[in-house]
Amino acid sequence: MHLALTLQHVNPARGGAETYVADLCRRLVAAGCRVDLHAETWQAEALTSQVNVIPVETFGRTRLERLWSFARESEASLAQCAHDCSVGFINTYAHDVIIPQGGVQAASLLANARRRKRPGARLAYVLAKSANPKLWVQRAIERRQYDPERGARVVAVSRMVKRDLETFHHVPPHRIHVVYNAIDPARLAVAHPGASRAAARNRLGFAPADLVALFPGHNHALKGLGPLIEALAERRRLAASCRPIHVIATGDGQGAFRRLAARRGVAGFVHFVGYQDDVRSCYQAADFFAQPTYYDPCSLVVLEALASGLPVITTMQNGASELLTDGREGRILTSPDAQGELVRALDLMTVDAERLAMAAHARALGSRHTLDDHVARLLEVFEEAAVTRRRKSGPRLGHEASSSAPHFNWSRTSPRSWSD
Repeated sequence: MHLALTLQHVNPARGGAETYVADLCRRLVAAGCRVDLHAETWQAEALTSQVNVIPVETFGRTRLERLWSFARESEASLAQCAHDCSVGFINTYAHDVIIPQGGVQAASLLANARRRKRPGARLAYVLAKSANPKLWVQRAIERRQYDPERGARVVAVSRMVKRDLETFHHVPPHRIHVVYNAIDPARLAVAHPGASRAAARNRLGFAPADLVALFPGHNHALKGLGPLIEALAERRRLAASCRPIHVIATGDGQGAFRRLAARRGVAGFVHFVGYQDDVRSCYQAADFFAQPTYYDPCSLVVLEALASGLPVITTMQNGASELLTDGREGRILTSPDAQGELVRALDLMTVDAERLAMAAHARALGSRHTLDDHVARLLEVFEEAAVTRRRKSGPRLGHEASSSAPHFNWSRTSPRSWSD
């Protein structure tokens, strides 16, 4: 099968979606597919040489203008190239199959608003974000993605995302296929786990007996670092002699959370390590994973934690929680703000026998949830889409670029100036 994948930037260092697409390209090639990747930038070493990269040039002075430009130019790029099935992921609309790795914009906005405690603050946040031109562009693209006239199939990465698609975009159930995210566990493997763990913990300054949780991510507010810090402080308030828990917090933009940890008296237990080139060392250094997120379609880092043998603490607002059995591979919280639940989950992790039993179940689940099964499910969807595409366009798989391609009127939509 000849597949055309579209993503603006394919560099695993940028985040989970980029890592996923790079892994997917390699697996599709291994499955015998011919793969074209339409992208503006890419990391060649993250892709196999058998992936045919088709550069898509963008125009505009700002990131936002280039984002919209990529959506339009990638449509033209796809129109000029023959393929059996086109697949898009984030901020593009011209494809036969959509895999919305970022979930649904409206659901994400509401989840972000729930971080505010007061109803007035939540409303103010929604109104402010709704006035942001970036959201206008993203929503304009999203409307085209799910336009009934396009009839694209949608791969929802969790049942939660499926519900959001039906609620916010009225996508009919027959067009939605639930295929959970997956990772390549081999990418996380190390030659000598014991030695790697000792080296990682030594580098980060942990003693062998220290109990360490891993909180990875870039958007710390959305992923629940605030509630995690509050729960660490609450544990110490309830029992000053409780077993200490250290947290490794990766990613940038940590100033506000450093101040929160200091105010709550746990600055010595929250270790802000910044961006990490090799995430494997963080998984090796940790004893369990904690990310009480407000919204995540299906967290790839949860899957990585499972494959690394780490019990997981997350929330029902994470689509990946649908893969877990509460109490078996970790704990699933009803919400990030259920502080009592989070404190009890952290306390459970301090019981070595319980934590080690969950670690074994976590590794077993992670080893079963592989890219091989994931790709096999995707190929079934791609085959169906290819049949529909052939039925619509006849023997010719490509099609000419439409002169009626949507044009975004910047002057009408955004009267103010744009900047990065």
